Amino acid sequence: MQQRTIFIAFSLILFGILVYVWGLGDVPFYTKGQPREATVVWEIYHNGEWILPLRNGHLIPSKPPLFHWLGTLIALVFGQLSELTIRLPSALLALLGVLMTYRIGVVLWGVEAGLFASLTLATSFEWVRAATTARVDMTLTVFMLAAFFAFWSLYRKEVVSWAAALGFFCLLGLATLAKGPIGALLPVLTIGVFLCLRRDVRFLRRLHLISGGLLFVAVAGSWYALALWQGGEEFFAKQIMKENVLRFVSSGSAGAGHTHPFYYFIPNLFLGMAPWSFFFPALIYFLYQCRQRWAERNFTYLIVWIATIFLFYSVSSSKRSVYILPIYPAIALLLGAWWQELRQGAIDLPRGFLQLMQAMGSVCLGVVGLAILGVIAQAAGLDPLGIIRPFLHPKDQSNLPLFTGIVADHPVAFGLWFLGVGGAMILLSWGLRRQAWERVFGALVVFTTSIFLLINHVIQPTIAAARTFRPFMGRVVEQACEQRLFFYRSFDSGALYYADRRIPFYLPRGTPKTQYFILVWEEEWERLKTVGLGEQLRLVDTSAGTGPKGNHHLLLIEVPANVKLPPWGDDAKGLINKDAM
Repeated sequence: MQQRTIFIAFSLILFGILVYVWGLGDVPFYTKGQPREATVVWEIYHNGEWILPLRNGHLIPSKPPLFHWLGTLIALVFGQLSELTIRLPSALLALLGVLMTYRIGVVLWGVEAGLFASLTLATSFEWVRAATTARVDMTLTVFMLAAFFAFWSLYRKEVVSWAAALGFFCLLGLATLAKGPIGALLPVLTIGVFLCLRRDVRFLRRLHLISGGLLFVAVAGSWYALALWQGGEEFFAKQIMKENVLRFVSSGSAGAGHTHPFYYFIPNLFLGMAPWSFFFPALIYFLYQCRQRWAERNFTYLIVWIATIFLFYSVSSSKRSVYILPIYPAIALLLGAWWQELRQGAIDLPRGFLQLMQAMGSVCLGVVGLAILGVIAQAAGLDPLGIIRPFLHPKDQSNLPLFTGIVADHPVAFGLWFLGVGGAMILLSWGLRRQAWERVFGALVVFTTSIFLLINHVIQPTIAAARTFRPFMGRVVEQACEQRLFFYRSFDSGALYYADRRIPFYLPRGTPKTQYFILVWEEEWERLKTVGLGEQLRLVDTSAGTGPKGNHHLLLIEVPANVKLPPWGDDAKGLINKDAM
């Protein structure tokens, strides 16, 4: 038993390396969020600003620094800062989250439940996306996950040791350092609801609240105090008010963006846990059937965990699909318990659910069949993507030309994808007909893994090559050399990161006495030419990349001495802050 558990854990590590780590540094930054966090890591790595690393030397970071600290430590170990070292904390923590989910599944229900749960989590779309990006969300999720599991371990013991309780509060402090007070608030809120439902609030007395609270303040509060001392009112306004209070209660221009309706997370959870979300109806039916035995079967805590976080973020004004990532391990555990009982024959699916699952399998086969036909059509030089163009958002329509000829450029990758997905769908169809549920599960793991590998190694590099400013900024550094370089009515975190230097905004107080260079958007260059500056300025270089939005070329312009550009005007500060976010 012990050897089997260790072997599975080792296999999960290899799986995580395959899906999360392999090729992690090959894709350059091309989105808005990843290079924003990368510039914070750059400041710590190059300037030693561990408390409040100001992006570009003056911009207050949006989030606490735990993720950035981890990225910097890895970079110091590797001896260099790169896309790999900056993304690696997310990948390693995602793998740790998978292993923790496996462990808790084994403890609660057995090895099979732990394996089903961990693979369900490991192959959920939102989990994989967060694992392979340089964002703080996976750091927050895994430390919250550790805190949830630590509490559950303490609750199951008759005597709570002082050291174990302090460990729980330390995890709450680290979760707070990952993304703010929400890292402690959600676990505490969940635990409070759970204890109230169990009518066991007295358990709090066993948690050594005073010493634990002091440790929490020492871990999280000390950084906030030092950062507030350094950043002052601007830090308070951004990281305390905007990123926490206003993000929850405000909408529109007064809030922090990402405003969506109350039901926003329902479809996003379904998409984020696809294809496992297709089994949600059967899981809900199973939980309803055994509702009288939730506590006995260790379901209550997980259900409270899911419901509390889901409702909390649903009430919040600001919503992003990744916000509910902390409930994915709990859902995966419930699915793991359900899959184990289903495979062992401990539960019977009603005929209607069985037919529904078979129908979903047919839908999957149909979708994959269409995808394979599309790949064949692409290889034949046709334009199958043109069929779906009218149904897409204009921004998504602009992405379609990027994939013209993609099959011809990567025949081996698409051939392997065809074999993996085709074989998985055959196994899925056979397993559903025979009700061989372990084969159904295995087919879905192969199916999702093959898709993620194709996305990571073909799709994303294709998009990145068209969007990134990395090659352009390499030329900018060579051409501008030690000359003064400014952002003029523009800003991009990726350009800033790949410059490997700080680039101030053009806000001169007098007429520059020496030659300098500016980075401007293509449309701004056209505006400068219309006001008579085109003959005085020289266009040095133009980016091939079009930036995160896919519609902005960045230009390097040489400005001779004694030429002062038009001021930004009253909107300069707002434009800087908006673009820098």
